[in-house]
Amino acid sequence: MIDTILVWSCIYCYALATLLLLTGFIFRKDKLLTLAGYLILPGFAAHTALFIMRWARTGWFPANGELENALTGGWFAVGLTVYLLARNRTLSGVALFTIPATLLMMGFGVMKAPVPLPMAASLKSSWLLIHVLFAQLAFGAYFIATGCGILYLLKDRRLRRTDIAGFYERFPRLEVIDELMFKFIIYGFITNAIEAAAGSIWAKSLWGAYWGWDPLEVWALVSWLLYGLSIHLRVTLGWRGRRLAWLTIFLLGAVIIAFWGVGFMVENSRHLFGVVS
Repeated sequence: MIDTILVWSCIYCYALATLLLLTGFIFRKDKLLTLAGYLILPGFAAHTALFIMRWARTGWFPANGELENALTGGWFAVGLTVYLLARNRTLSGVALFTIPATLLMMGFGVMKAPVPLPMAASLKSSWLLIHVLFAQLAFGAYFIATGCGILYLLKDRRLRRTDIAGFYERFPRLEVIDELMFKFIIYGFITNAIEAAAGSIWAKSLWGAYWGWDPLEVWALVSWLLYGLSIHLRVTLGWRGRRLAWLTIFLLGAVIIAFWGVGFMVENSRHLFGVVS
């Protein structure tokens, strides 16, 4: 019962915050964005309590099943959003993506696997915990980078139409948004690399090989290389601004496929959620 209350408290707070964010951006109402920020905090508090309770109940890091995968990935995405808002309220525009995306992920998780499942004994390893932890950190960082990309494009579009930013004056300068977007891409890329290395070490002890060409492994490698390409384009060819923002938004699709899509398309992957025996 407590789990249910926390889940739906979190979902309702994020849903209302999403409504206020969308309305505030579309109709350019500063007060609605401020209210959305206040709603994100209790939602994140419920999210954190649910995260801790799931961990305590199952005895393992919450990453077993669609809901726990969404719960943990969303927690890092919203946590990084709250961190940015605490440091600089003018970055509230990043929440325009991270909050609705987390809301949809959690809604999908509730529909698919609401009941907590124990982790299979064969999967309980400290390396698995490190692997999942850094995977979710990378997931959250890529979400923040995408939010920065969307905010950049919205403000840039306004400035291209007129020299006056108007409503978008409340957000940081384009150069600041661009730099923050790139920093989170780098952060996600590095944590993604640590996640892959930890996963390989764990796979060696569990399956006898560091790499097995599992569909999820392959797609995760592809998404990591694509983000590496974006860093290369920025550093060597000077890609920044609108080009980097659009690239960042499109690249998130590779991460979503790695986290969610492979499970729909492939049935023989070793990376299955919801394993109980």
